[in-house]
Amino acid sequence: MPFLAVNDSDIFYTDHGSGDPIVMLHGRSASGACWDWHIARLRDRYRVIAFDSVNHGFSSNSPVDQPEPDRVAELDAVLGALEIDRPILLGQSMGSMTSLRWATRYPSRARAIIAAGMGWPIPPIEGISPAPLRDGLWLESRNFDPAWAEDHADIIAQYSRMRSTAAAIENSLRPRRWADLEWLDESFGARLALIESPVALFVGEDDFMAEPVRELAGIIPDARLQVASHAHHNAYLQCLDEYIALVDDVVAGLELPSER
Repeated sequence: MPFLAVNDSDIFYTDHGSGDPIVMLHGRSASGACWDWHIARLRDRYRVIAFDSVNHGFSSNSPVDQPEPDRVAELDAVLGALEIDRPILLGQSMGSMTSLRWATRYPSRARAIIAAGMGWPIPPIEGISPAPLRDGLWLESRNFDPAWAEDHADIIAQYSRMRSTAAAIENSLRPRRWADLEWLDESFGARLALIESPVALFVGEDDFMAEPVRELAGIIPDARLQVASHAHHNAYLQCLDEYIALVDDVVAGLELPSER
């Protein structure tokens, strides 16, 4: 079975294709399966790996009486277990923040980072309600453009089921305490400014993170910013063609590993 034993956790992952290794990091309450549409479009020319973070998908839950695990340490352990030294990191929301935090610890190690739906500074979240849970499913239409969601009800239903695993729901009912909130510290911006790996930022124009993403583009040196029209927080899926084109364009502009 495709599981990795890392940091006292049981991590589920998928691994398809060959070529430049792309590692995909999902958002909060999501799962690696939420990248399935992207994997189908990328696996013919890259090695694409997606994994379920602890408390998500098919991975194990962390002890309820302990803080949330450090997801940067988790990413580092997954890369080590798969013997991937210089990954191309694709993240969405929480997964993007994990990739950016990882890059502040290893400023030039990633071949590239493509971060969707995550900016900095993090805006206040008081007015941002969580996705509703009904009949055992996280309902995801709020994170897509309403007209698009209505026209793609099948994708919305599939995406909702991909998020609604036993691990994710258990974690929502008994949430773990957040211990490491370095991204809320003002000094985090100075560390972001030291990232040397190529960074591309992708965001929907109607995402609550749109302005922080624009601010982040001014912090990370030479960061590339792409804004998707009529899209919300899940622009990476709603605007799939645009997102895949960005991935291909970023990878095409990279030096070969042997050239560095």
